[in-house]
Amino acid sequence: MMRSLLFVVAVWLATALAAKPVDDEVAVNAERLSRATLRAEAQTYVRKAMAYSRNGQNARWLRPICIESIGVTAEVGGIFTRRVAEVATHVGLSLAKPGCDPNLMLLFTRDAPAVIRAVGKRNSQMLAGLPPADRALLTRPGLPVRWWHHSAPEASDGRQFGPTGVGIGGIQGDISYNNYARASRIDAPSRVAITGAVVVVDIGLVGNVTPAALSDYIALVALSRVRMDPANRPSPSILQLFDPGKQAIAGFTPQDELFIESLYRTKANLDAAGQRAAMAGYIADEAIKAATPPQ
Repeated sequence: MMRSLLFVVAVWLATALAAKPVDDEVAVNAERLSRATLRAEAQTYVRKAMAYSRNGQNARWLRPICIESIGVTAEVGGIFTRRVAEVATHVGLSLAKPGCDPNLMLLFTRDAPAVIRAVGKRNSQMLAGLPPADRALLTRPGLPVRWWHHSAPEASDGRQFGPTGVGIGGIQGDISYNNYARASRIDAPSRVAITGAVVVVDIGLVGNVTPAALSDYIALVALSRVRMDPANRPSPSILQLFDPGKQAIAGFTPQDELFIESLYRTKANLDAAGQRAAMAGYIADEAIKAATPPQ
């Protein structure tokens, strides 16, 4: 189970204050951090964590998730599928019923680059929507875990975009149109939904990390579109699990927990910059709320 928000915030505040020369008695005194300070810390984490936006927005899961693991025994795979399901439920996502068609695949192998190259040859469209830099990372040797997501734009109320636009004579084409758009100065008429994801774990490269830490890592990269490039990780984060020279990470950091919560508890139909700002504001507000004594 994910830690309580109050515990998460307490550790977050303690981490932020650790760099400041304060007395031991006030080392975790929430009043010493303003909302602006908390928000700035959160913005830095969110900016470093999130991958490039698609369609000008940050994608998220908006439909029931059906998880399947391949390449390990059912007992071992269950450790990871259960954890992903637990985190998904915590942030308000629905799980598909038993017997569903998988839309989130956890693939365990001893040669991830070869598997991904084979996938690309078998179905050229599988990786076609990814930026060249991400496609290159997917087949680069040395990454213990790699992933990609499929996404699609839809109307802000969840209706699928029409295959044709209004006033073009009903001609079918490859472009999707939002036939349900409504003007607003605050909310966009569309959002981007993650429709599927694949997480590939290279068994020979994960080293001595614990199943608990690895399952948290998988859950974070499966349920949010975070950067795969290890060159600029947010800190502290489970995403640093495989970074050389880093202190051992047991699982989600407080920042990771608040990040995934903020992604799913802010509006989906915001532009990418607005979404990141809303997430940072959510994190700061929750920190202040949890640290404020009851009246």
